[in-house]
Amino acid sequence: MPAQTAQTVGAVPVLGAGNLVGATPATLDAAFGHPALLRVDGSAQVWLYHSPVCGLNLILYPDASGVPHVATAVPDNGDAARCTLSLEHPTTAAALEQRAAS
Repeated sequence: MPAQTAQTVGAVPVLGAGNLVGATPATLDAAFGHPALLRVDGSAQVWLYHSPVCGLNLILYPDASGVPHVATAVPDNGDAARCTLSLEHPTTAAALEQRAAS
């Protein structure tokens, strides 16, 4: 099966449930920002993201050149598509923006 790549909207990659595996830290950071928790366990990294909809655990392992890639994505709500969508910057940033004074 060919590797899936992230689409981009402007300069920000759009990650969906189907293309989280293989994503690099740079891609994750651009799409979701910094994780709420980043744990290093041997050669593995565990990145945890939270939204009002879910928590998403991403487990990354380095490739032959040492660049970490997502090997597994585990949403705590069982719905990877909905979880991933709730974490993307346009959704979360809009929810956190303050209303402009009129």
